[in-house]
Amino acid sequence: MHYKDPTFESVELGETFGPQVLDMDEHYLRSACFALSDYSDCYFHADPAFGYRIVPSAALVRDGVALFLTKYNPNTVVGLHQSEELWYHAPVPFGGKVTLTGEYVDKYERRGKGYCVLDVDVRDEAGRLLVRQKSTEIMRIPEGIRMGEGSSTPRAGRVSGTVSENVSPIGCARLDIPAGTPIPSLRKTAHNDEMAVFSGIHFNRHNIHTDDHVSSAAGFRARLAQGVQTTCWMSEMLANFFGPAAWFTSGWMKNVYLQPVYAGDELTAHGVVTGRTDDGRLELEIWTRNQDGLMTAAGWASAKVEV
Repeated sequence: MHYKDPTFESVELGETFGPQVLDMDEHYLRSACFALSDYSDCYFHADPAFGYRIVPSAALVRDGVALFLTKYNPNTVVGLHQSEELWYHAPVPFGGKVTLTGEYVDKYERRGKGYCVLDVDVRDEAGRLLVRQKSTEIMRIPEGIRMGEGSSTPRAGRVSGTVSENVSPIGCARLDIPAGTPIPSLRKTAHNDEMAVFSGIHFNRHNIHTDDHVSSAAGFRARLAQGVQTTCWMSEMLANFFGPAAWFTSGWMKNVYLQPVYAGDELTAHGVVTGRTDDGRLELEIWTRNQDGLMTAAGWASAKVEV
């Protein structure tokens, strides 16, 4: 297959991708759980709220980010994932098929950087929307701008990334939770083997996420975890808090990537309740910090809470 050069100049506004059909079988599920380091019970036993097993929705977010690689060379990508926004509409049933389709819906330049916005839908065999996402990536890195050095900042208000020491976390979502209340944090380690599976080593992709030689040649001290892998870890934290039934049917989150995550880094995902909406959604600020206390990603999330 002839791949396109993955540069800002090569991206065409309105360019479409897919349909890509994936089997939600045992191999996909177990590979996804390994890559996400998420072995929640609902993936291996029928969830009482659904009556059937489900597949990690976050794994489809990962696949959606990579959908452009069906046309662009996956081994020569030099870019920086800036932000990710996702909507969960329905759980992903185990045992069926899903179809991914995508389109480049925006392309613009700002401060010498070329931004591309990929919009992806994931649907089941009946055409029901399961996941929607928008991925914004810099597809050209000019001289003097290094990848992953915190050049982006949250736009819609700044995430403070602080938790009051005098307020105990609350483990289950309720609409009466006061603003400023933290939720249980989640700790993850960026392991080389999980990063490689997450980033497509089984498709023979050799890039800064899967290959030490490529990352070293690019000037990095170790392999880099994909930004969206951090998003998936935060999604697990939110599923634990809201419960799979609420999170995978009404969850929304948006985050911006601020610092690189290297192999071996230990990340802790945090969340703090900020308020609620009139239609029964609980709102949060979310972020991750590494073992040195640096904030690596920050954003916002919400989901419907059943009364």
